[in-house]
Amino acid sequence: MKMTIKNFLMLELAKRQTRNSAYSLRAFARDLGIGVTTLSDVLADKRSLSKTNLEKVSVKLMLSPMELEQVWLEYKQNYQKDLEVDEHTLVDEDTFRLIGDWKHLAILNLAKIPSNQAGKPSWIAKRLGTTTEEASVTLERLLRLKLVKKQESKLVRTSKPIVTTNNIPSMAIRKYHAENLWLAEKCLHDEPVTRRQFVSTTLAINPENLPRATELMIKTRNKIEAMLEEGPVSEVYTVSFQMFPLTKLQSTKGDKK
Repeated sequence: MKMTIKNFLMLELAKRQTRNSAYSLRAFARDLGIGVTTLSDVLADKRSLSKTNLEKVSVKLMLSPMELEQVWLEYKQNYQKDLEVDEHTLVDEDTFRLIGDWKHLAILNLAKIPSNQAGKPSWIAKRLGTTTEEASVTLERLLRLKLVKKQESKLVRTSKPIVTTNNIPSMAIRKYHAENLWLAEKCLHDEPVTRRQFVSTTLAINPENLPRATELMIKTRNKIEAMLEEGPVSEVYTVSFQMFPLTKLQSTKGDKK
C-alpha cells in the first residue's frame, strides 16, 4: 500500500472501528478537527486536504518522520514519486518507531528471558499477539540499530535500557503513551484478573503538590521494577502510572473571554 494521506486515514479509521464498532465517520472527522464532508470527499478521492487540514490531520494521526515526508511530498508535487530515503530520514524514522511503537520495547524485554526464541518472528508474534510480518519488521529495525543480536534462534540484548532524552520526538512519546492506554484497555477485557492489576482513584488536589507527586511516582515505579525483576523472568509486562486532570482550568478576571 502506498503511503498517502488517504491510506493513513483509512487505516486509522479501520483501527478505531475495530476497537469500537459504533465509531462513525462523523466521530472520526470530529476527532481529526476537520469537516465530515471534507473527510468523506478525501476518502472518496473527490478532493485533497488543504494545507491547514493536512497539518491538523498529520498531528492527530501522529505520523512518523518518514510518513510526514511522504504525505507532504504528495501534497507539494501532486503526483506519485518514490520516497527517497537518506540516512538522516532513516535514523529519524527508526528513533520514532523505537519509542512510538510498543512492540520494540516488548521485544527488547523478551530478549531478557533466558529461554527466549525471539530470533524467530513467528515466536515473537505468538508471544505478543501480533502478526508475523509486524514482528519481522520490528525485529529487523532492532537488529539494524544494533540493540540486539541473534544467537541462533535466541535474541540477546546488546544495549543498556532505553530511556527518553531531548532527542526523542515528542510525538513519538505521545504515541507510546497512547498505545499503552489502548493496550491497557485491551488487557482489561481480555486477561483474567490474576494476570493484571488496575488501581485508580479520583480526588480533589492542590496543584502545587503535583511536582512532589510526580517525583514520588518515579521513585515508586523504580522500586516496583526492581522487585518484579527479582528471580527468573518469563513474562513481559508494562507498569504504567497516569495522573491527569478531570477539571478544566477556570478563567480569572484578567483573562479575555
